[in-house]
Amino acid sequence: MPNSPVGGGSTGSGGGGGGITPLGWAKRALLLCAVSVVSGLLWVMIKPSAPPGTSEESTQHAGKPQTAYDFERQLNDEPDNCAEHSTGKIADFFADNPCEHLTRALYTTQLQNGERVLTSVVTVRMPEVDNADRLERMATRNATGNIEDLVTAGRDMPEKYPSLSHDYGYDSLQRQRLVVIGESSYFGRSDSDDGRLKSVTTEALKLGDYQDKNPG
Repeated sequence: MPNSPVGGGSTGSGGGGGGITPLGWAKRALLLCAVSVVSGLLWVMIKPSAPPGTSEESTQHAGKPQTAYDFERQLNDEPDNCAEHSTGKIADFFADNPCEHLTRALYTTQLQNGERVLTSVVTVRMPEVDNADRLERMATRNATGNIEDLVTAGRDMPEKYPSLSHDYGYDSLQRQRLVVIGESSYFGRSDSDDGRLKSVTTEALKLGDYQDKNPG
């Protein structure tokens, strides 16, 4: 025989009515309340913690990356057309393979000995990884042209900025569809191939993904 319902039947002499006493109703109400509380706790435990892209890890990834130098952005722009801001074979490449997004920025930083350095960071996002790879390889070769940095482009400068026409501080990288090109020069003296300018540029390239997503 199955067990009697919670609260039991009537204990009166009539016996066969099966009615529920006030105490029985109270017990049933308490049971339903307990079930509701347990269900709510289970939902809190198993529900998604946050929509995609809002986790702490994603937030940290979207922030400005850590670099060995303190780069301060001075000027930046976001041109619409890569070919119009390039020269030589690279301009021809963009004419046949338009980029999706171009950003250009100038940063200043200071070395441990107090010398100031100007660094250009240019980011180019291409539609395909293959085209990004071709662009990065072309940019590292001589006599292929370049994407104009803001100094070469003749932008109005807040102070006397050095020319970025030497290769002592040149470096570039490709990350999937993104190509990042950098160049550094000393303030107030001629550049030299002492390794420090290249080191500064290599660190500045870490800003590429952040700059591409935060051009302003």
